[in-house]
Order: sequence, then C-alpha cells, then structure tokens
Amino acid sequence: MHSTSVHRILVCGLGSVGERHLNNLLQLGYDDVLLYRARGLPSNTAYANIPTFNRLGEALEQRPTVALICNPTHLHVPTAIACAKANCHLFIEKPLGDSLEGVNRLRQVLAAKRKHAMVGYMLRFHPCLIAIKKWVDSGSLGRPIWARSHWGEYLPGWHPDEDYRVGYAALSEMGGGPTLTLSHDIDILLWLFGKVVEVSAMPNRASSLQVNTEHGIDILFKFETGITTNIHLNYFQRQASRGLEIVGEKGSATFDYYQSKACLYVGEGPSPAEIVDLAPTFKRNDMFRDEISYFFQAIGEDRKPVPGIEEGEAVLDVALRALGG
Repeated sequence: MHSTSVHRILVCGLGSVGERHLNNLLQLGYDDVLLYRARGLPSNTAYANIPTFNRLGEALEQRPTVALICNPTHLHVPTAIACAKANCHLFIEKPLGDSLEGVNRLRQVLAAKRKHAMVGYMLRFHPCLIAIKKWVDSGSLGRPIWARSHWGEYLPGWHPDEDYRVGYAALSEMGGGPTLTLSHDIDILLWLFGKVVEVSAMPNRASSLQVNTEHGIDILFKFETGITTNIHLNYFQRQASRGLEIVGEKGSATFDYYQSKACLYVGEGPSPAEIVDLAPTFKRNDMFRDEISYFFQAIGEDRKPVPGIEEGEAVLDVALRALGG
C-alpha cells in the first residue's frame, strides 16, 4: 500500500476511462483523491465519500499534487495547463488533444514548474507489444520493411446503455472520430519505427452510423528509415478485429489483440520461432494499472515518464495530418 500523504490526486472527468483510473488508484492504495466533474456530482454511490467539485478552480484550491486528465479530448490541453500552473504532475489520457494549439504553452508551464507529464497510451504496456518491440530493436526480424495495423470496433457497442451519438467519440467538436480516439495504433508504429516523414489518408463515411466524424480511415505512412506502413481504423465493424503485422528482411511478427498473442517468424519456415501467448490470464485492465504504477514510480524518482508530451504531440501531429489539418 502507498502512503496516502505522498500525493493528493485530482481526477478530471469520470467517464469510463476516468472511472477505470479512479478504481485502479484506489486499489493501488492511493486514497487521497479528489474528483472534478463539470457535469455535476458522481451518481455512483461507491464514490460518495470522495470530495467532488464541478469547478476546476475549486478543485485546484485543494492543492492536488497530481492530476489525471480524463475529460473529453478537446478539453485535455486547457485542463492540463490549468493543473500544471497549480503545481500538478500530469497524466493525460490519449490523445493529447484535438489540435496542437496550446501544446507549446503546456510544455512551457511544465518546464517552469518542474513537473512531469505522461500521455496514456497504455498499449505500450501490453506484454505482446513489448515483445514485438524487443524483436524489432534486437534485429530478430532484420531491417523492418513494411507493417500494417487494423482496429475495427462497433461504436454503438462500446457502452450499450448509452446513446453513442452524444458521446465525445462521435463528435468532431469534442475531438472524437476513430483517427484520434483510436490513435493507439499510430503511437505504437511511432514507438516501433521512429519519425514519420510522409502521411496520406482516405477517410470513410459510408456506414449508417450517426456521427459527425469520419466513420473509418485508411492511413499510409512513410518513416524516416524508409519503412512504409498502413493503418485501418473504424467505428463500424460489428465483429471486432485488432492486430498488427510487421515484415522485415529476416522474418516477420504478428500480434492479435483479442487473442493476446504475438508470434515471431524467422526465415521461410511456417512455424513461429517464438510465441508470447497470454490467454487466458491477461486482462485488459492490467495495462491501465501498470501504466499508472509506472507513472507514479517515474514522478517519485523525478524522471521523465514515456510517452510524454513530445511523444503525444508526435502522434497528434500525424493524426491531424491524416485528417488534413
């Protein structure tokens, strides 16, 4: 258990991801927690004893030392700036924002206050992707040449008891759309392969979904190293599918998210040279718990957590270029 006197933690936003982070904090022993909900008090009676504020200024008057930014995407950067000015370390849910406006200011405030920030791309904590990162970096695949990732899920099925049409993920004015909301795949490719030098994309609005964002998108990248990649993201796929394939000069690697399985193939043989198979023990929440634990360890040791503002900005820049911004 952690000492409750080490940090006072402000959770900004209590949608599904904010509630997940809150529950993980409590399970990890952090019980000096405050909530900021612009829409009012939490309805969940489990949080009845947690001090809750519907004005950010009032919440910051309680002098939190850490803020988790979990409100809608378009509010991430302004909320983060306000919390950084109030001397908070920051954990910002992905994506960093819906535009680059204010990002430089956020970086300046963090530097002036000597505070750290992390962007919540929790897939970096998936053991299968950690294995793939190791295979890429160690040269097990040889020089990477090409990769593709695919993530398709049916947006109305995310929260069946809610009207998907009014959630932030469906609204461009709130930073929604699959390009930003599902930008984990962009982050993973940048993590694996470095700097992107060319981006082109084709949005898809052919489904019957009632959203004012793209319904899906196909993005092509060229990296500084010469590798080319493509990403497909969508909100309309009823049978969810999510995976990654990388081809190198010596071999290839595959990842199936829903099977929690990664395979390394070397040479021309049909059988994997190495397999990381986590089913059935792996749970999705493991990644969220591990990233929060890592974040607190990093700030406790006064070292920069990764992915930070720079990595989050790189992902956002690529996403906006894909959207024509």
